[in-house]
Amino acid sequence: MSARAATSVLLLSAALAAISSLPVSAGPWIPAPGEHYSAMQGSVFTADSRYDGAGTRVPLGGSREERALLSYNELGWKKKMSVVLATPATSITDRGGIGATERTSTGLANLQFGLRYALAQGATAAAVQLDWDAPLGYDRVASLLGDGLQQLTASLQVGTAIAKRGFVEAGAGYGYRFLSVTQNGKTEEAKQDWATVVTASADLGLWLTKSVLLGGRYGGTITASHGDLFPKRDLHLAGPVLLYRVDERMDLMAGSWSTAAGKTTLHYDQVYVAVAFKQTRLDRLQGFLGGTRNP
Repeated sequence: MSARAATSVLLLSAALAAISSLPVSAGPWIPAPGEHYSAMQGSVFTADSRYDGAGTRVPLGGSREERALLSYNELGWKKKMSVVLATPATSITDRGGIGATERTSTGLANLQFGLRYALAQGATAAAVQLDWDAPLGYDRVASLLGDGLQQLTASLQVGTAIAKRGFVEAGAGYGYRFLSVTQNGKTEEAKQDWATVVTASADLGLWLTKSVLLGGRYGGTITASHGDLFPKRDLHLAGPVLLYRVDERMDLMAGSWSTAAGKTTLHYDQVYVAVAFKQTRLDRLQGFLGGTRNP
């Protein structure tokens, strides 16, 4: 495989890993000490087109398939602070196109470890979050699971209740992607394979009935600056979500993500389902972690 082809495979692999890591939850409302929120999300998509460096959608010349199972866990640790741990198990198949021959990579992609601190809680809330994303041992060149880079991200999340009908929340962050200098001693590569990124998110949820919530979600990443081995890669995803609140401690969720715009990334049309188990004192207007009680 040529160096140019190998680089292209790496870029698309990284884009695939990005969508697998989209959280099933988040937001400015956090569980209190001893409370928890745990979810399992299954997703699937097939892509046959991509966005080039100029943002134009072009044929992929083959197809990429992804099947993923994401485990997301958040635990109230101390007063105003919670811990997040998320890991996607992923199987990715490349059928022709850039990879030439069909191949499949299966395994754990990246680990997300985060700390969330509440600045304000109530009908209106705000929180700051620090995240560390790290690859879980896959070969960054031979595997399709990701680009092997770590990422440190700091973000601010805010949200508020909408009358007595639902909630809206949004977040923005700044991250640094880097290759560990200890990885196979590739110090020179590490100096060129890095990027700073701006992240953004937004969620809207409206209760149609006592148990059914309909919403819309957005998640985006923009490359602000980068080294010579890292491309200008942007990704903007949006989609609907439907949540059924079984009771105070259990939610069922279904939704989809589609690419609204991007650069050096695949075009996604992903569908997902999730089940969440929780124990929090949050009410039904306090984000996806809330329960059944009214404020």
